[in-house]
Amino acid sequence: MSLRSQSVKGVKWNAVGTLTTTALQMLKLFILARLLTKQDFGLLAIATMFLGFTEIFANMGLATGIIHKQDISRDQYSSVFWLNLMLSVGLYLLLCAATPLIASYYHQSDLRRLIPLLSFTLVIDSFGKMFYTLKTKELDFRFISIVQIVGVTLGVVLTVVLALRGHGVFSLAWGALLQEALTQGVYFFAGFRAYRIRLHFRLSEIRELVSIGLYQLGMQVVDYAANKLDIFLIGRFFSAEVLGVYNLAKELLYKAVQLINPIVTNVAAPAFARFQDDKPKMRRSYAEVLHLLSFVNFPIFMAFFLFAEPLTVLLYGRGLVEMVWFVRVLAVWGMLQSVGNPAGILMVSLGRTDLGFRWTLVRIVFVLTGTLIASHISIQAMAWTQVLLAFVFLFAYWRMMVYRCIQMPLGQYLGAVSWPLLGVVVAALPALPLLFFAAGQEEPLRTVMLYADMAVFGLAYLAFYWFTKRDMLLQLPVFGRRDNQ
Repeated sequence: MSLRSQSVKGVKWNAVGTLTTTALQMLKLFILARLLTKQDFGLLAIATMFLGFTEIFANMGLATGIIHKQDISRDQYSSVFWLNLMLSVGLYLLLCAATPLIASYYHQSDLRRLIPLLSFTLVIDSFGKMFYTLKTKELDFRFISIVQIVGVTLGVVLTVVLALRGHGVFSLAWGALLQEALTQGVYFFAGFRAYRIRLHFRLSEIRELVSIGLYQLGMQVVDYAANKLDIFLIGRFFSAEVLGVYNLAKELLYKAVQLINPIVTNVAAPAFARFQDDKPKMRRSYAEVLHLLSFVNFPIFMAFFLFAEPLTVLLYGRGLVEMVWFVRVLAVWGMLQSVGNPAGILMVSLGRTDLGFRWTLVRIVFVLTGTLIASHISIQAMAWTQVLLAFVFLFAYWRMMVYRCIQMPLGQYLGAVSWPLLGVVVAALPALPLLFFAAGQEEPLRTVMLYADMAVFGLAYLAFYWFTKRDMLLQLPVFGRRDNQ
């Protein structure tokens, strides 16, 4: 099978897996928002923040090295596996030891039990982590998608059952543990047999992978700190309830970024690595990726901006209606994030984690300054600061990453996203009159009109592309002919 055919098949299966698991996660939130408190979501935000930070050190950036390097021996695979396991166990114990300090810092005693329980996923993940990376490298997204769908489904079921029985935020921890045990267990048994991992560890054999991974590790640490600095400060200077509302809004928009982008980027990174020496082809392919992702992402974020209230009420209920303002502001942040996010393809495929590390050092300076200032003003200032930073980073990231990797001109970079941006602006024009008219109506007519207006916006966007970029639409399987190559 050709690389193009493998990539197309990988995108299709990755789309199935990502869309299905995201739908299940949203269904879980739809139910839990009506069963758990705002404080529960605030506690979860704090626990997952520290867990996510620890996971970065457990990964050591080795996944990037495995994807970039095309010839890896059985001994090297064995060394990577045991290194991941040792790091994960050590970091789990370290996080457990730090839990009392974390609970004391936030004045939340429930964190003493929640963090050790939830963070046990670190140990579980270490058994299947490398084998998941190898399946990604092989573009075997059919296997990955099936495993993820089954694991998420059973995890969601357990979470909801426990929440209904009154276990609160701990229901989320037990659901996550079940999901990871199932998925990582399957990756482990399938991969252990295929790659014949043995009791062998020699750090010198994987020095090249580690050197690539160390830059990735440094980049991920600083990048994660930049992404979560607002959560860290809100939890301290505001209440757990305020953090819960803010984080739910931010995670909703972040999930929208992660809903579409990984469908393409997870396949593109190993695919780009196979023609990493052909820079003109990489520029053309990267522009196509940017255009495709913007075509899908921009109308989603514009819909969240225009219809924040009905979408928030639909997903979380009227008990969290104060999320609406944050959803609307962070929709702009999400749109900007969706453009910069795919640049990781270039870093992974070219092995240029050193550039990514340098970029994150610059980024953290701006994020630290802006977020600290905003935390002393208001929670609203914190939200607007995220938008401003994302706008500045859009151009800075191009100069420090995209241009350095493939010498893509700024005009080509912005041109790849300009047409989708024009499309959502044009599509919003016929939707705005009905939006303003619906605002003055009584329920339930008001809600019905808003949902109808969403359909108007979506149809107007597709009509814009049909009359201006019909060939692109017809290349998508959902609209027209299929690529059978």
